[in-house]
Amino acid sequence: MADIDIIYKLPSVFRGESQKDLDCVIFFNMSRPMTLIIKNGEAVVEEGEPEKPTLTLAMKDDFLITLLSGKVAGMTAVMTGKLKFKGNMALAQKLSKLFDLEKL
Repeated sequence: MADIDIIYKLPSVFRGESQKDLDCVIFFNMSRPMTLIIKNGEAVVEEGEPEKPTLTLAMKDDFLITLLSGKVAGMTAVMTGKLKFKGNMALAQKLSKLFDLEKL
């Protein structure tokens, strides 16, 4: 499984019960563009780029797991050039807390 394929597993570990009011579109600009749509306490993955993402994250595929696991803080990743983001900074900062990654 490629690193980017972990995005397909995110809906199964999404902490939707505590995120019922969250309504956002997260675009992962990577080797294979992927979009995570969160609405009404559910998360869905689609391939491709959305029209109006709430948050865009651009990184190399092999950095995704490091970022989502919280092993590197998002701001550190931005400052070191490993991550580029555009959009909702508050959402970017809490991204790793939206998922129970230990279940992957």
